[in-house]
Amino acid sequence: MNSKLRFATLAGTPGETLYEAFLDAFSDYAVPITLTYEEFIAMHTRRGVSYAASVGAFDGDRLVGFIFNGEGEWEGARCAYDAGTGIAPAFRGRGLSKALAEESASRLRSLGFARWLLEVLVENEKAIRTYAGSGFLRTRRLSCLSGTVADAARTADRLASKAGVRVRRLGRNDTARFAAWREWEPSWQNSDASVARSPERLVALGAYEVSLDGAVAGEPAAYAVATDGGSVFQLAVRPDARRRGIGGAVAAAIAAGTPDGSLRYVNVQSDDAGTIGLLASLGVAASRDQWEMVREL
Repeated sequence: MNSKLRFATLAGTPGETLYEAFLDAFSDYAVPITLTYEEFIAMHTRRGVSYAASVGAFDGDRLVGFIFNGEGEWEGARCAYDAGTGIAPAFRGRGLSKALAEESASRLRSLGFARWLLEVLVENEKAIRTYAGSGFLRTRRLSCLSGTVADAARTADRLASKAGVRVRRLGRNDTARFAAWREWEPSWQNSDASVARSPERLVALGAYEVSLDGAVAGEPAAYAVATDGGSVFQLAVRPDARRRGIGGAVAAAIAAGTPDGSLRYVNVQSDDAGTIGLLASLGVAASRDQWEMVREL
């Protein structure tokens, strides 16, 4: 590693500098990065990024490597979340990633963090080996799904009618009240805390059962929370209302709210055959998988 590089916290670093370094580091990433500056900052807000808990590698005044760390709790312990690690292409192959990770781990321990959480694409074997070598363990596999629902508005109406529900907006984005319906915990970026932090305009929908006389139930049988662009945070169906197509009706309704019927759900637990199957029936399929990994500090 170049001895002239210095490590420092990212507290006080201008947002534009962070954004430029991010674009440089991910310019050749397997998944094309198209975030605007505003979307980049919103993503950091949603994921709870603390620049005081984040670290950068500087070549003079230029930020050439970084780890953006979110701050929160995970499974009852104070936890940092790697919301993005990147190295400028010209500075790779010098051991900077490993050095930056150890610098970050040391700083996180000194700040009182007990765990460090991250996600990594399953095909990124080099990164997985690096993380495993520094003490990260795989905890679960997550699938990233995307696609376009054909004729989304009509599909949503048809599925809702078939399932005997009416889909309408929920009065609040209080996802925690539906926690008992989940078969697995949402990933960090889709957690209740992330939903609460999100600066974006969110769409929260509920599917309400309709009786034969037309009366609408007071509580939903399913819910979904997503951005108005069709990126889903959470989707769940009440256990006694499953296998009736209700989840598909809610998902299609989310897609119907976008200009082209697009739907994206990042980090569905890969063994959730029900959710993956209902999305596949709408034309939304897994494109990539990630490993969730955690390191005890």
